[in-house]
Amino acid sequence: MQGNRQRMEVLQNAVARIDRRHAAFARHERLRADGGAGVFGIDAVDAAFKDGFPVFALHEVRCSLTRDIGAATGFLAGLMAGRMKHLQGRIVWICDPACRLDGGQLFPAGLSMFGLDPARLLVVRPADLKTALWASDEAAKCGDLAGVVFQIKGNQPSFDMTATRRLMLKAQHNGLFVCILRQGGDEEANAAATRWHVRTQPSAADPHLEKGIGLLRLELTLERNRNGHTGHWTIAWNQLEHGFEHVPTDYVDRPAAPFDRPDGAPQMGQVMAFERAS
Repeated sequence: MQGNRQRMEVLQNAVARIDRRHAAFARHERLRADGGAGVFGIDAVDAAFKDGFPVFALHEVRCSLTRDIGAATGFLAGLMAGRMKHLQGRIVWICDPACRLDGGQLFPAGLSMFGLDPARLLVVRPADLKTALWASDEAAKCGDLAGVVFQIKGNQPSFDMTATRRLMLKAQHNGLFVCILRQGGDEEANAAATRWHVRTQPSAADPHLEKGIGLLRLELTLERNRNGHTGHWTIAWNQLEHGFEHVPTDYVDRPAAPFDRPDGAPQMGQVMAFERAS
């Protein structure tokens, strides 16, 4: 009896794996039929991928400085909004508690500006990094989700190649877009299919509003690409069209000049040095 029960469990697990692979394949084909798979949205970026942008895989978006986490989050939100508008299901966003101390919380109105519906988000705020790692593994097992985001601060030893490989395999088996959002970290080896580095750039003047600020600009570097080659671009987010635009490298423009305050800081008075109080 014991041997029959074990064989039955092995067969059930095999069938479950086959079902998950079929479900992931069906979601990929449905997304491709709707015109959402394999396309980033900018010809120069799409040319970097041999067989199209891999939606159902593990990706990484990072910023070297914590002050650029807003730009990195906006880029990821725009990327997910464009790739997941044809997919049903929630997006689980798991945040390392150390990230909230430096970068703050997610702002729903800001996510909406990048085309991502905040109502689709399920934000998980664990008490420590160990729990956050466990939550990301558990979320990646759910085939009914549209995507999983794991936001982490810096380069943590516990989040190594083995941990990222588990996420990569679950993303492929369950048909999920899984992304590591690394806040203030350096590039490191992991199992991600792509790694993007995001940095803010000065915006141009608004052509339709006098003395107004134009589109948000980002300096985007594709540092790792398992399905093609890397690249470096300057892009802009068009919040009216809800899409990215390529800014040519030879395009030169100055940011809008301030009109509601002086151009420079007022002259300071006399500076005096005081002895440190004992």
